[in-house]
Amino acid sequence: MTNVLCWPLDEAVARLEAVGMQVELYEAKPRKETPAGQRRVIRQVEEGGVCRLTWSNFKA
Repeated sequence: MTNVLCWPLDEAVARLEAVGMQVELYEAKPRKETPAGQRRVIRQVEEGGVCRLTWSNFKA
C-alpha cells in the first residue's frame, strides 16, 4: 500500500490513482471552526482495491 498520510489531498489522490487504486473521499470536520486552508489526508484505509481517504482542513 502507498502511504499518503499527511499529504495534500490532491497529491495523495493523484499518487494513488497512478498506481491503479480507486479512491473514495470523506471529509472530517474539526471540532473548532477552521478557515479553509490546506486539505490534508488524516486517515487511510485500503480494502479490495479501494482506498478510502479521510481529509480535513489545516491552516495554511
